[in-house]
Amino acid sequence: MIDLDFSPPTLSDEQQMAWQQMQVGLAGQQTILLDGQTGSGKTALYLEAVAHILKQQQQVLILLPEIALTTQIIQHFAKRFGCQPLLWHSAQTEAQKRSIWQTALAGEACCVMGARSSLLLPFRNLGLIVVDEEHDTSYKQTEGVIYHARDMAVLRASLQNMPIILASATPSLESMVNAEKNRYQHIILKNRYGGVKLPKVSLVDLRKTSIAKNHFISTPIIEQLQQLLARKEQAILFLNRRGFAPLLLCRACGYRFMCEACDAWLVAHHQLNRLECHHCGHKQNLPELCPECASDDLLPCGPGIERIAAEAQELFPDATIQLMSSDSGSQGSKKLVDAMQNRQIDILIGTQILSKGYHFSHLSFVGVIDADLSLAGGDLRAGERTYQMLYQVMGRAGREIDGQIILQTTHPEHILFQSLAQYDRDAFYQAEKNLRLQGQWPPYGRMAMVILQSKQQDKLQDFAKQLKRTIPPAKDITILGPALAPLARVNYHWQMRFLLRTHRNFRLQDFMRDWLSKTTKPNHIQLKIDIDPL
Repeated sequence: MIDLDFSPPTLSDEQQMAWQQMQVGLAGQQTILLDGQTGSGKTALYLEAVAHILKQQQQVLILLPEIALTTQIIQHFAKRFGCQPLLWHSAQTEAQKRSIWQTALAGEACCVMGARSSLLLPFRNLGLIVVDEEHDTSYKQTEGVIYHARDMAVLRASLQNMPIILASATPSLESMVNAEKNRYQHIILKNRYGGVKLPKVSLVDLRKTSIAKNHFISTPIIEQLQQLLARKEQAILFLNRRGFAPLLLCRACGYRFMCEACDAWLVAHHQLNRLECHHCGHKQNLPELCPECASDDLLPCGPGIERIAAEAQELFPDATIQLMSSDSGSQGSKKLVDAMQNRQIDILIGTQILSKGYHFSHLSFVGVIDADLSLAGGDLRAGERTYQMLYQVMGRAGREIDGQIILQTTHPEHILFQSLAQYDRDAFYQAEKNLRLQGQWPPYGRMAMVILQSKQQDKLQDFAKQLKRTIPPAKDITILGPALAPLARVNYHWQMRFLLRTHRNFRLQDFMRDWLSKTTKPNHIQLKIDIDPL
């Protein structure tokens, strides 16, 4: 049973001012962008909003980007209300889901916490939606019905005339622009709770730093790890790449181990003793010999987190080192989070899952092994995503003790890394907005993607050409393609795409409906439409 007065928080002066602003937004059924520094107490603030709505006998939905994140949010919730919220995610049993469904439909005052699909629950008396880490790309559903849970949450709140809180330390550019145009109420928390200082950030230029062959951890990071281990503090080493190495290569003949179903390399996972495709899930045992020339001279190329862990264990044999990634699973991640909180881990090495809002009291250091990794490729939002991911993982350090951050990069002069080093978020966002504005890219323009898939490449290309011939004449829209997707074949299916770009006021759906109605699609071809693709 929820006790709304179980343990009200002690709000700082800044939080008190923010709470007064938020009450105005709640009363006015506004979209509220809660933009707060990592460790500033955003969760405590939006839980006060939850209590405010529950007191009115209404229902509340809290959306989270990752199931693994529920562990600590539940702890915050239980500390505030003396009980747990109702949980909705894929790991729940059918009986548990049925119970929550019936509670939502009955209109009983409750708080449901869940992944993006919980947005579709039939709440009868929903009074507030909270979207935590609103910038996170996990809210985008790309299989089946394509939608963005954050955007659909804003739409649902608007249709039902109720408030919604979007919370993040690194809001999406779309939300920032909406706040600038006064579509959203913008509430800012600039300081960490309790006056805790932000960690110092250092950049290591990999072009000028000597690292031993087949090693990836620089001397400055090693020195920081030595010092914190002596102080019995904890560290995170971050690399957004699972497994041991992204490619296994035969040094004798040059053979590369590829997935037979996808245009992708097989990733070497030494702990599991297998090669794995991270796109279709294909698995096979780690080979001892090259299938082309029978050589045993097989070379793992590049680092994954397993390789970093092996290097760290070699450097610090007495340290307790663990790995955390999507391979850990929800239960494994929960155990790792508990172990970190109980100080049973010295160094936690992981992927982007570590950027998801965790609070570890004795974590004093974050080392980023390859800060440039996610900047590669032609993704429109590569810079924004990289900034958000690195800023969030940096925010795990120094929440209750002095912290230190080191980013290893080959481009320390880049505006992204300079902004991170100086905590000058506005400089990065302004540079990013200027780039988007020049080309009328989102959020200043609109985009859509038509995705075609088939196992028959020739017939797929023929249909794509046919579709191109039927494009209706129209001004103010650019259509690129058809072109093979960057990953042209996934799970034996070839993919081709059209990309549409136009201004904000163009009636994009009407145009696409007219265009696609002119051609009959063969049964062997799948056609999907992605509005505002990520």
